[in-house]
Amino acid sequence: MSEAQHQPESAGLADRLEKSPALWAAGIVLCLFGLTFLILTPVYDTNDDPVMGLVASGYGTVVGPDEHLLYTNVLIGLLLKHLYMLAPLIPWYGGYLLLAQFVAHWLLLYSMLLLKRNRLILFSYLMFYVGVGVYFLVHVQFTSTAFLIGLAGLSLIMVSLMLDCRERHRPWLKWGGACCLIFASLVRFQSLQMLVLTSLPMLLLLFYQYFSSLKIKVYLLPAALAVFGVLGGHYYDAQYYQQDEEWREFLTYHAALAPLINDIEIPYNEQTQEVFADVNWSRTDYRAFREWVYLDQEKFSLDRMQRFQQQVATLPLSQMPEVTASRMQAVRHALTRPVTYFSLFATLLFTFLGQKGSWQRKSIKWTVLWCVLIMAYLVVYKKLPDRVFSCLIALCFYFTLLMNVTGKEGLAATGRIFRGPLLLKTGMVILILLSSAMLLGYVSWSDRIVKQNTRLKQDVQLLKEKLPDKVFVAIWTFPIDRFLPLDNQSVFKDFKYLFLNGRQGSPLFQKKMKAFQIESPLDELLGSRQIFFISHPEMDSMLREYLKEYYGSEVFWNQLYVGGNFVIYQLGTEELPSKVPEN
Repeated sequence: MSEAQHQPESAGLADRLEKSPALWAAGIVLCLFGLTFLILTPVYDTNDDPVMGLVASGYGTVVGPDEHLLYTNVLIGLLLKHLYMLAPLIPWYGGYLLLAQFVAHWLLLYSMLLLKRNRLILFSYLMFYVGVGVYFLVHVQFTSTAFLIGLAGLSLIMVSLMLDCRERHRPWLKWGGACCLIFASLVRFQSLQMLVLTSLPMLLLLFYQYFSSLKIKVYLLPAALAVFGVLGGHYYDAQYYQQDEEWREFLTYHAALAPLINDIEIPYNEQTQEVFADVNWSRTDYRAFREWVYLDQEKFSLDRMQRFQQQVATLPLSQMPEVTASRMQAVRHALTRPVTYFSLFATLLFTFLGQKGSWQRKSIKWTVLWCVLIMAYLVVYKKLPDRVFSCLIALCFYFTLLMNVTGKEGLAATGRIFRGPLLLKTGMVILILLSSAMLLGYVSWSDRIVKQNTRLKQDVQLLKEKLPDKVFVAIWTFPIDRFLPLDNQSVFKDFKYLFLNGRQGSPLFQKKMKAFQIESPLDELLGSRQIFFISHPEMDSMLREYLKEYYGSEVFWNQLYVGGNFVIYQLGTEELPSKVPEN
């Protein structure tokens, strides 16, 4: 079929998109989300979000809905708190994250349609959504959500800069971009910092390219709004916590322990023995501490943690094989996710669609190189979380679409998806097959979590019925991450538990203990008929050794209940017959 025969249909599509690209983008993304929700259920990636949801809803606290989400700005916490007070059965926390992702995808597609409107644009964004967007929906996490909405805001500003130099001024792009950046900083301030850092090469090249025709004045007010909004929101959040003495003390403590737990584990060997001995930590103490079991406030005091961190800073960690192996294991774990390879392959494939030697193509190369350097730094000096790795690769993927696929040269000019050399056609087919395989994997993963979610609800409901007056001390393996973003978490209402996830020592945790009339959960666990311990078989060996050292005697773990992904024990000085409630 000749090129001329394709023009009417292509022109018709372009004409329809020309009339209202924002409306078309919203409609397309709405259809994509609708189809996605028909075949899978959004799930959380870590237990951070379910914990914050429980705090905001009040089901994880005694005092009711609370705004102290800790990692997300208190302004969002206050909004969620009041929403839960008005309608407690609506899943406001998970809903706001999903809504943010929807808005982000709408604006990301809208930004591309403002630059170019043809089949290739729609096809390339479909690949981005299926490969990356659906991944973020089946691994909902506030860090990646903040990164996504921040990327949308940044893309609006970048497109505004490109369009202002050849078309009329579009103020809503600048103001909308500023609002997205502010909102991203409220969801997770560190995510916005990472976004700006990784986008620097692209932003600098874009600024250099359009500097001569840049209208500075029209950007001053939106830029001021973004800067003051981001920094003002961050300052307000910090001051809100500082006004309360108990929260101020907890944040100081939390700031000291977070890097010791989140960063690479320090090996217990001849080079480090003196450091551990100085703070009176055994190997088992440190292992328990790394698993968020630090109820012993004397052993894990602020002074000891600060001393330990200061001495660790003087150790030649890079020369220790255990540290190197641990870092490589973190990288291998991050690389096991198919989204990494898919995004990298798609980035390379769509980069070739741009004109050879163009500044857009060069900007992608510099951005990819810059992201690789950032990842290398995180590997060497920090522990690289999967979600950070995925966000960085996704950023390169989207920038490739925004800068290369929307270009005026090459395949982008015609919108012909399978035009070009055989190698490029083969790459497109491989991309479609990979995205299809990943979608099937997402569906399988979602179905598995939904089944575990059902079992968790059944377990909690049964425990409330069979053991209504008991208090449960649970380590982080208690699978609340199996709660779904669209769950209202109301099954946790009236369920008495203390969750060791890093907030022990916070005012909310202390209030819960007082409400349960508990002075020290660790001391009162042994021999108690009211306080039981929730663990996981994989953690039992380490925890048994830790509690044996803590109590200074043999501890019997009497099994009371086996849940879907946890076991409940009664700790005692003698072995008792098992009493497992009927399941």
